[in-house]
Amino acid sequence: MKLAKEVIIDLLPAYFSGEASVPTRALVEDYFRENPEFEREARGGTWTLEGLQLPVAGPDKEKEKLALERARMILETRGSFLWMAVCLTLMLLIFKVQNHQLIFIMWQKPRGGFMFSAAALLLWLFYVRTRVRPEPLRAHTKFLWMASFYTILLAVLAIPGWGGGSIFVGEQQNVGIMLAGLTLGLWVTYLYLLRKNRNGTP
Repeated sequence: MKLAKEVIIDLLPAYFSGEASVPTRALVEDYFRENPEFEREARGGTWTLEGLQLPVAGPDKEKEKLALERARMILETRGSFLWMAVCLTLMLLIFKVQNHQLIFIMWQKPRGGFMFSAAALLLWLFYVRTRVRPEPLRAHTKFLWMASFYTILLAVLAIPGWGGGSIFVGEQQNVGIMLAGLTLGLWVTYLYLLRKNRNGTP
């Protein structure tokens, strides 16, 4: 379990006072197991409260609750991205044997294989990001990645003759319009959330 040290530091007052909840104690003890040097310094008094940037007044229940919620969001987000990425990757490997030949079902049409590959890649990138930067992913960042993904997807599907006709021509025209609307909506939402974040609006 990889959490930011700051998250654990926020939980230490409640942990050492014995007033921490069971989930809080589990998070701190998991972090101690993975970071024994940090545990020795925290338990041995090598760091003062000021050095740990902990409040002298004792455990703050509201702060503990916020830190625990932050940790829960990190772990849930990371787990969701991992399982979705694994599922899509495995779907790309589904095959059948036909006429003594191995045929990967998702790649029978290049367009379908590309769509699933791009989606799997996006989810793996999301997962890696949550591992490298152990903080909750901001809402506007999620929409930026999704908007970029659908923009690329839309551009590929618009190419005529690549795994089928252009999605904006013939019977698929309505699908193309809906996908374009979805992509535009994602970009608008991203810009709105970005502006909201910069203005400091909660």
